Amino acid sequence: MTTRVGDELPVECRGRAVEPESIDITINGEQKRVAPGQSIAALLEVLNIGSDRVAVELNKSIVRKRNWHETIVPDGSRIEIVEFVGGG
Repeated sequence: MTTRVGDELPVECRGRAVEPESIDITINGEQKRVAPGQSIAALLEVLNIGSDRVAVELNKSIVRKRNWHETIVPDGSRIEIVEFVGGG
């Protein structure tokens, strides 16, 4: 008997990728599960973090604010979010 790749999948899933329901990322050292396919801008919104005075590092690279909407957060990412606080 020959088994083909994909035979063990339900018929409706064969031949196409199945997107996971959530991905694991690390934000400021804390493990989180989030929806896949989110941009940095969307992630900040979900976390209720305003974007006015924030810097974001994705996998040890600073992401410019103008690129937040197009930069998708992949599974396993390490994100550092720094909020600037004024004072005197």
